[in-house]
Amino acid sequence: MKIFVNARFLSQPVTGVQRYAIECSRKIKKLHPDTTFITPKNIFNTEVANELNAKVIGTNTGHLWEQWDLPRFLKKHNSPPLFNPCNTAPVFYTNNYTTLHDLAFYHHPQWNSKAFSLWYNAIIPRIVSGSRHLFTVSHTIQKEIAATYHVPESGISVTYNGIGDNMLRNGRQGSAPKENIILAVGSFNIRKNHHNLIKAFLASSLKDTFRLVIIGDTSKVFAETGIDEAGLLAGNIEVLRNVGEEELISVYRRASVVVSLSLYEGFGIPVLEGLFNGCKVVCSDIPVYRELYNGHAFFSDPINLDRIKDAMYAAVAAPAPLPEAIDALLSGYNFDTSAAVVLQHMLQQSAK
Repeated sequence: MKIFVNARFLSQPVTGVQRYAIECSRKIKKLHPDTTFITPKNIFNTEVANELNAKVIGTNTGHLWEQWDLPRFLKKHNSPPLFNPCNTAPVFYTNNYTTLHDLAFYHHPQWNSKAFSLWYNAIIPRIVSGSRHLFTVSHTIQKEIAATYHVPESGISVTYNGIGDNMLRNGRQGSAPKENIILAVGSFNIRKNHHNLIKAFLASSLKDTFRLVIIGDTSKVFAETGIDEAGLLAGNIEVLRNVGEEELISVYRRASVVVSLSLYEGFGIPVLEGLFNGCKVVCSDIPVYRELYNGHAFFSDPINLDRIKDAMYAAVAAPAPLPEAIDALLSGYNFDTSAAVVLQHMLQQSAK
């Protein structure tokens, strides 16, 4: 059976949502070669587009492409099942299968630009009610979606994130010696709570012997973070933007501790990537992190600077995670299983 994937993600910079889309698409292509990946013309990630043999259609880009060009093209091809891996989907198309990664736009609209929040809060309820099946990346978010939009949990399947192919191939091979690096990975927005991490680090003695490295980038859809970068280097803090995948893997392999103090998350890929690369982990004490990483991380109140410092001190002093424990975690959190779950629902329901 022919299925299609909304590959608008190929026109976007890679954050956690796009990483899920790329890795699931790679696995879907292997499991079901008769899959077509459809993209607008403004491709950002040409390497992945070529790997997926993506088909460029339409004349528009962005939301207009997704809501106009994409459904018109599909209807001309007998309205096949369409997998939308990045939250949004063509509203007036009736054969959608959609992954909704979290509800930050609903619970915390102040974290995003006004235009972004208005658009998402207008379109997502229609996508939820109009999709033939929904996917999300944790049981915590599954329950949130069900409660918020009054849909049965049975109509929402959990498709966890995992470790990407490049990191799986390279992350553990000849792992570099660990250095005194505390690493945080994530977009520079209020939700990621980098400002409290910076404050706690500067207030601790760790700044004398460790380097805090923050990798990410700003995005116009997010509200201002309020982080003042002036003087950070003097505090042994390094902020890296536009980091490529190979460099990111290199920093993970050298880092001793990965910290994720997010105020809200759907999954938290950097936590899993840190564990995979032998890093000790400090997490904010939020429901999704308790669900996914209990027993594998040091938890902290993400607002209390003293608690953040205590968690970092504990992580620095702790032994590295055991490889067999991480392997057990990865047996549940991986893109192979997630892609298989997506295909199972699409193929079974479309065959009815």
